[in-house]
Amino acid sequence: MKPSLFVLFGATGDLAKVKLFPALYRTTTRDDAPETATVLGVGRSDWDDGRLQDAAVDAITEGGVDESDARAWAEKTLRFARVEGYDQLDPVFEAARTLEDERGLDGDRVYYLALPPDAFPDTITALGEHEAERGTVGEHLDDDAPWVRLVIEKPFGTDLASAEALNAVVHEHFTEGQVYRIDHFLGKGTVQNLLVVRFANTLFESVWNRDHVERVEILVAETNDAEGRAGYFDEAGTVRDMIQNHLMQIFAFTAMEPPARLDAEGLRAERVKVLRSTRQAEPDDAALGQYGAGDGKEAYRDHEGVAEGSTTDTFAAVRLHVDNWRWKGVPFVLRTGKRMPEKLTEVAVVFRQPPVALFQPTDAAPVRNVLRIRLQPHEAFQITFDVKTPGEGFGVATQALTFNYEEAFGDFPEAYDTLLRDIAEGDPSLFVEAEEAEEAWRIVAPLLDHGDVPVYASGTWGPEAADRFVQATPPAEEAV
Repeated sequence: MKPSLFVLFGATGDLAKVKLFPALYRTTTRDDAPETATVLGVGRSDWDDGRLQDAAVDAITEGGVDESDARAWAEKTLRFARVEGYDQLDPVFEAARTLEDERGLDGDRVYYLALPPDAFPDTITALGEHEAERGTVGEHLDDDAPWVRLVIEKPFGTDLASAEALNAVVHEHFTEGQVYRIDHFLGKGTVQNLLVVRFANTLFESVWNRDHVERVEILVAETNDAEGRAGYFDEAGTVRDMIQNHLMQIFAFTAMEPPARLDAEGLRAERVKVLRSTRQAEPDDAALGQYGAGDGKEAYRDHEGVAEGSTTDTFAAVRLHVDNWRWKGVPFVLRTGKRMPEKLTEVAVVFRQPPVALFQPTDAAPVRNVLRIRLQPHEAFQITFDVKTPGEGFGVATQALTFNYEEAFGDFPEAYDTLLRDIAEGDPSLFVEAEEAEEAWRIVAPLLDHGDVPVYASGTWGPEAADRFVQATPPAEEAV
C-alpha cells in the first residue's frame, strides 16, 4: 500500500472508538503496511493529540492488544485537529500540510466522514473546494497529481430525494471514481462468499432461478436495542437504518447476474441492474413492528430520547419482487429487528417441493430442500436433504450437510479491515455506487411514512403479522 494521509472526521465519536481505531491499528501494522502510516483525527470537541491517542489506546486494548504496543502505535500514528464547524476546515488543511511535509508524504489523502448526516453537505463542499485548489479533483488530472478518496458512512440520505440531493453535492466536487459510500456488510467475507458459492459451483448456479427456487429469505436478527442512540434511531427506524442498506446489499449479491468481469465495474453494474428490476415494496408487502417490554427490559417507547407515542419501526419484514427472467415470481423476504432471541445473519434459499410426495404419507407435504448461508456468527453453510431411515419400507428423515468456515480457515478478517485496505488500494468493488444508493431508496420509498405499528414482546421473532412472510422456513434458532 502506498503511504497516504488518512483524515478521520468524527474521530471523537462512537464509530471511531468501536470500529475504526481497532481496524486502523490492524491494517497499518500488517507486514505490508507503509511505515509512515498517518491518521489525522478531526472533531469539534476540545481534544488534543494526547486525548485522541488515549481514546484510541483504550479502544485497541479492549480487543486484546498489549497496551504498550497500542500506545507506541498511537503516539507514532495519530494527530488531532480541532474545528469549530465542518465547513471551517482551515485547521485540518494546515495540519495535513504539516504532517505531509514532516513525513515525506506525496499528498495522497483519504477523507473519511464518520459524521452526522446533516454535516455531509458542508464538509464535502469545503473539502471539494480545497482539493480543487490542490488540483486533485476533476475529470482530467495531471498524471503526477496526488489522489484523493472521499469515504462517506451511512446513512446516505434519509429518502430518495435527500440521496439525490447529496449525490448532487458530491458530484459537484468529486468524480464518482473518487467516492466510497461505505456499508460495512459488504466488507464481510461471508457476504462476498455468496458470489463464490453461486458462481464457482455449478451445483448451485444451475438451480439458482425461478424454476427451482420457491423463495429466498434474508434475516438479520439483533439482540441489542436502541437505548443510548434513541435520539437518532427515532428519526430513522429499521427500514431506513437496516433494510435500505445492509439487507439490500445482501439481497443484491444474492439475486444479481454473473458479472462480465470480477472487478468494481462488473460487480457494481450487476448490483444496480438487479435493483432496477425490483419493484417498489408496497405497504401490503411489509410487516413492521416495535418492541415492547419483555425479558426484564423496558419497551422502546420508554427509552430516553424517544418521542411520546412514537411509531418508529424496530422490526421490518419486507417482501421484494424482481421482475427479470431469472427471478420472476420468486419472493425475496428481507427481515430484521431489534431485541430478537439471538444475533444472527443468514440467507435461506428455499427450493421448490418435489412434484409428487412419493415417500411421505399421503397427508404429508413433500419436504423442501433449504440452503442456509450463515453470515454471522459462526459463519457456515448448510443444505438439507432427505434420506431413507433404516428398516423396512421407505421411512424418510431430513438430514443436513454443514460446512463451518472457522473450523476450516480460522477467523475471518473484520469487515472494516477489508474495507480500509480496499480504500487504500483504490478498489471500490465493495462500496455503494451513486445509482445503487438511489435505487435502494426508490424500492423502500412507500414504507418510509406509516402509521402506528404493532408491538412485539422483546425476545421474540417479531409481530405475528410477519408470519405470513416467513412461514415456509423453520425458526431461525434451528439454523446452522
